[in-house]
Amino acid sequence: MPPIRKQAAVPSPALLAFYNAVPNVFWSVLSFTPLCVFCYQHIARPWIYGFLAVSLLAYAVPASSFRYWQLSATLTAYRKLGVPLANHLAQHGDLVNKLVRRQYPQYRHVRTHTSVAALVRTTYHQERFHVAMFLFFLLSAIYAAIYRYWGWMLLLTLLNTVYNLYPIWLQQYIRVRLTSRSSNFN
Repeated sequence: MPPIRKQAAVPSPALLAFYNAVPNVFWSVLSFTPLCVFCYQHIARPWIYGFLAVSLLAYAVPASSFRYWQLSATLTAYRKLGVPLANHLAQHGDLVNKLVRRQYPQYRHVRTHTSVAALVRTTYHQERFHVAMFLFFLLSAIYAAIYRYWGWMLLLTLLNTVYNLYPIWLQQYIRVRLTSRSSNFN
């Protein structure tokens, strides 16, 4: 009789990358496809370059400034806006973690103080990315409104809300959750 192999307590980095890539790719394709179609069909290239330049300025904003535009210091406002649903559907979110834990019950994305610090740094990086994209989507929607492409304006605004605004709030929500949990340990 062959020996019984014990299942590893930690999933491989490749498996985690795959599980987390699925929602990332899904939401990116869903949002960027209409944006790219609109830009290609209706916006002159110099405007696109200008929108891109303005959007990339978000990367010049220091992470310490992000707290000034944080929605709330408590979880209540985020919960009322449905941000936990965004956490359910995002990479490293509830759904992905649930799927990973089916095979690896002991898996936890955040286990140590070091991983908490890494997660906080990651939230600032992801928030900065979504702020940059928020600006690009917003400028494209304003362009659509100026030229009376009302359907495009509405679609780009909806996509901007789902793909950028909620993820921005999600990063803030995660930091508030981590802060409230760490204060419980002291």
